[in-house]
Amino acid sequence: MESLLVDIHKCLGINDDHLKMNRLTLQKQPKLEDLQVVEIDYEGKPFVLVSGAAKAWLEMKSKAIESNIMLMPFSGFRSYLHQKNLIERHLKNGRSLEDIFTQIAIPGYSEHHSGKAVDVHTKEKALLEEEFENSQEFNWLMKNAFNFGFKLSYPRSNPFGIIYEPWHWLYIGS
Repeated sequence: MESLLVDIHKCLGINDDHLKMNRLTLQKQPKLEDLQVVEIDYEGKPFVLVSGAAKAWLEMKSKAIESNIMLMPFSGFRSYLHQKNLIERHLKNGRSLEDIFTQIAIPGYSEHHSGKAVDVHTKEKALLEEEFENSQEFNWLMKNAFNFGFKLSYPRSNPFGIIYEPWHWLYIGS
């Protein structure tokens, strides 16, 4: 494991037990030149993906529009340091690491680090909540996302120890 991740884990108090219990795969961050700004997210921040995922996302989004479905990006690429900052915010709010790791991956293990993961929200609600499964966007994704190389990463009762995330989709290619 690279020294940056070792330092981040040490800073957050992530120990060998946390890493042994982790069932996610280590994700390498892409090189900067492999990332591209695809669009601007709901907060006015760049929505960034690796080029293959970016192309597939734009094609999928365009096809969804033909069905009057607006796929809105919530988040894409996330660096190891950004992941560290997310966890620190939750720790400051009194949550335990064990509880946090049911919703947020240990730095180094988030699919967002790959630049291929997309969190999607609806035009009406920029929230990542289970109720997303009741949206037209989710229904459209369930029927069509695989045609663009995307899969739902964390379905109900997934083996990874992550909560059900109907909003989280990973580009795996065709």
